[in-house]
Amino acid sequence: MAQKRLRTALYTIGCVTVHADVATSSVFEDNDLTSIRPALAAVIRSVRGSLGLTQEGMAQATSRTYLTKIESAQSSPTLDKFIELAAALELSPVALMALVLGTRDEQPSADLLAQAREELEALQVRVTPDDIAAQMVGTEVVKRPPARPADLIKLQKVQACKESGLSQAATARQLGISRSTVSFLWKRELPDAP
Repeated sequence: MAQKRLRTALYTIGCVTVHADVATSSVFEDNDLTSIRPALAAVIRSVRGSLGLTQEGMAQATSRTYLTKIESAQSSPTLDKFIELAAALELSPVALMALVLGTRDEQPSADLLAQAREELEALQVRVTPDDIAAQMVGTEVVKRPPARPADLIKLQKVQACKESGLSQAATARQLGISRSTVSFLWKRELPDAP
C-alpha cells in the first residue's frame, strides 16, 4: 500500500528551514507544504462549490480574505481553523484531511483512511486511550516536569549552599559551576528519598 521512498524534505521550524533526506513509509509522512497547500485549495474550492457556498457564505469559519489566501494556496490554516473550515463544509476534520491527502497523493481517500486505521491499530499496542487521558486534566494539558534532568550531586551541593545562606553568585564561585546552572538548580527541589 504505502511504498518506501527517499525524498528531500523541507521542514520549517520557527525561522529555521532544514533540508533532510527522509525515508518515508507512510502516506501521511509527506510534510512538504508546497504540495499540500494546492491540494487543500482544490478540495475546499470543490466542496464549497458543491454546497453552493460563496466565500462570504463561509464567514462563520473564516474571513473572505483569509479564505482567498487558502484557496489560492498562499496560506495554511491552523488546526483550529482547519476544524472550523471542515464544519463549514459539513465534513469531519478527518474526512477533509483524507480528501486533501488523497488529492495530493492522487489516491482514493478510502485507501488513506484504511492506512490510518492500520496505523491507529498498531499504535494502540504502545499508546492506550488511558495514556493519552493521563496527559489531560479536563480540557487542559498536564504540565510537564522540566525536560532537563538535574545532576543530583550538583543539585545537592547547590541546595546545601542555598541552605547555608550563600548567594547564587557565591555558590557558583565556590562550586566552580556556571551561574546559569546554579540559577537552574537553585529553583529545583531535591527528589524524595526512596
